[in-house]
Amino acid sequence: MMKTLLSTPRGTFNIHTYGNPENPPVVLLHGWPQTGYCWHHLAAHLDGLYVIAPDLRGMGDSNRELDLKFYTKDEMSLDIFAIADALNIDQFYLGGHDWGGAIVQEMAFMHPERIKKLIIINMVIINNPVGRAKAEEVLIPHQFRSSWYQFFLSIKDLPEALIAGKEEVWVRFFSRGISNPVPEDAIQEYIRCYKIPHSITTAANIYRTLPQDRERWKARYATHKVDIPTNFIHGVLDPVIIKEYIEGVEAYYSQVTVTKLKGGHFIVDEQPAAVGKAIWQFLLG
Repeated sequence: MMKTLLSTPRGTFNIHTYGNPENPPVVLLHGWPQTGYCWHHLAAHLDGLYVIAPDLRGMGDSNRELDLKFYTKDEMSLDIFAIADALNIDQFYLGGHDWGGAIVQEMAFMHPERIKKLIIINMVIINNPVGRAKAEEVLIPHQFRSSWYQFFLSIKDLPEALIAGKEEVWVRFFSRGISNPVPEDAIQEYIRCYKIPHSITTAANIYRTLPQDRERWKARYATHKVDIPTNFIHGVLDPVIIKEYIEGVEAYYSQVTVTKLKGGHFIVDEQPAAVGKAIWQFLLG
């Protein structure tokens, strides 16, 4: 692995890279509360690819703008295109987990001509309000138990007041694997980055901008259909992103497959070999 601080017109981003730069590039985006390091153990299973795993804005060692406007998912998509431009990469494979999975969908809406194939891991179909309603109906009996942190992080100033000084407890709580433990080296990296000044705010901003995101997705993309070869990878033990969220995916993706694996929400950390194999087979197999 190489770590590089990459300067772009949109700011400075830390990127993790693996493999030969002459290989076809795949850009992989992490979710919350992780960093680009979440792909570290998986990258070994992507032989023949050049893996580029940036830390998203506000996380890892990347820029920490405090203004909310930088954390809508269309703005964060522009960050990733700027990274690709700075690396002189026009077309690339693209994948994302959790919030990274939302960003890659937005990128597919914006510039489909730049994306060769698309991978979405344990994330909802962002422009599918019907699927969201079905899933939330199923989740109602235990909604607060599975999703309380999303509401908590959306509250102004409260996370900053309660998490500060307890970052390790906070990160470890969410890093408990279901099918396998999250590797300790990954947990340590997530903790280190969460302790960087302003990280509590910038990570929470990803949740605080969700109302604007949903309005935009509804207004612009309600009937939009992506015509890129796409693979939804779903860890079926995920208590938050349940199967109902991706039912009817064919209405939104014209060339889609769904791969179901035994794992929880953090399946990239829990099952790097299985997820890596699924990615490799979809991209190069």
